[in-house]
Amino acid sequence: MKKLVRLVALSLILICAVTAAFAKEGRLEYGDSGPEVLRLQQALKSLGYRIGTLDGKYGAYTENAVRKFQRENGLEVDGIAGAKTQAAIYAAASRTPTPKPTATPRPTNQASGVFGGNYATIQKGDSGERVRLLQNCLMSLGYSVGKVDGRFGDGTHSALIRFQSANGLTADGKAGERTLKKIEQRLRESANPTPDPTATGTSRTLRPGYTGADVTRAQQRLKELGWLSSVSGTYDSATVAAVMAFQRAAGLTPDGLAGQKTLNRLYAADAPRASTPTAEPTPSPTPYYRILEYGSSGAAVRQLQTALKNLGYSLSVNGRYDETTRDVVSYFQKRNGLYVDGVAGQKTQTVLYSGSALGPDPNPTATPGPTNPPLSGPAKDEIKLLHWFNDIKPTVKSGQVITIYDPASRLSWKLRFYSLGRHADSEPLTAQDTATMKEAFGGKFTWNEKPVYVKLPSGVWTIASMHDMPHESWSIRDNGFDGHLCVHFLRYMEETERNDPKNGVRHQKDIRKAWKALTGEDIPW
Repeated sequence: MKKLVRLVALSLILICAVTAAFAKEGRLEYGDSGPEVLRLQQALKSLGYRIGTLDGKYGAYTENAVRKFQRENGLEVDGIAGAKTQAAIYAAASRTPTPKPTATPRPTNQASGVFGGNYATIQKGDSGERVRLLQNCLMSLGYSVGKVDGRFGDGTHSALIRFQSANGLTADGKAGERTLKKIEQRLRESANPTPDPTATGTSRTLRPGYTGADVTRAQQRLKELGWLSSVSGTYDSATVAAVMAFQRAAGLTPDGLAGQKTLNRLYAADAPRASTPTAEPTPSPTPYYRILEYGSSGAAVRQLQTALKNLGYSLSVNGRYDETTRDVVSYFQKRNGLYVDGVAGQKTQTVLYSGSALGPDPNPTATPGPTNPPLSGPAKDEIKLLHWFNDIKPTVKSGQVITIYDPASRLSWKLRFYSLGRHADSEPLTAQDTATMKEAFGGKFTWNEKPVYVKLPSGVWTIASMHDMPHESWSIRDNGFDGHLCVHFLRYMEETERNDPKNGVRHQKDIRKAWKALTGEDIPW
């Protein structure tokens, strides 16, 4: 009898083990590695998802890419590549990426337009052919919705808000009559482009980090007009600054992104040209200033160096924004009560060319004041409402430095991106940054969040929420901060409640409350 019991028990153990093996077989999840993971990563990358390094390791990037694919394709969102998810990924990757000629809508009847006179509101949660038509329209106008699938999800919602914002409409993410008619109008305009054939030579909005022929072409045009000194083929910080200056001169929203409106204006025959620097030792200011920073070069840098030298600062006028120029600009900023970051932005250049700027301290032995004294921070209209997954994360990378400004304490410090997931794990850049940040949080390390303004590597300001509690891993060893902290940027509340229901939701509420206080506007999503 005992022998029978042992045999039964052994059989049950074997059955459980086999069942578990079958349950796991073919399923890929966080922590797995090997050729099957590599194959999955390659398929996701071919579909345009960010997976980090093709290393065959199922880490955070791969998990996030799987989640995004699942969400966009109506699958259970768990970040695990099971049989259904893998089948869908490989099926999508095997399809030709070339869109069908009929995918781009064009009005066939000027009276009825693309939507056939049906202007009933299309909104999040809807599905069907009208949604698919809306998605195709947005895509053809340069507003990416992700996948054209006939389902009004987060991607379509975000693209529609960007279209509405760029066209002076209420940015509520609902395609009502005014929005649909404006889409038809823009499609008619794109069907009759400006005479310059390159004006419609792009189907995407150019953003920081982008490369390609369309980026090179835009840079060449900016250089031809005098806004950019060199063509790199990469949409770098110098290109962002040049585009912002061009947009200001052209009466466009200066967001540094080259969308269809900006490109059409850029390639127009009457596109505004940059002012030619005068031959005076200290040139008079112009209404628009390029952001100049370490690595910049050209006439604008030479002009900046000349003005600093005439004030008595010691540096060479060589047209290169080198380490010496950065240090001198930092000293100039400190002397003139500006935020000290070594970047010659509009505020710094305005003071420099004002005729009343202060030269070097005549008594250099005097006790210096704080490196970054309290300041007014960015102007209200400089702060942009940017979405983490759609607008920020695709343009930044680990290791880049951001500037934080706390409107409550009026203190500012720098952080370096450590790891990018659903939020930005970051570290204070120096021990001084740690001390300043700690002061802003009441002299302590705490999980209690607070809203802050963030200057991104592109130079654009946006709103976020963060705490200053060091935890888990870190990489900077001499900053007095043993761990990393979390900076949360704007996300869809629906997505946050699903994937980050505790801490994430708390930070999202913090961002929405701060935005309401700043602008009087509610964030509807």
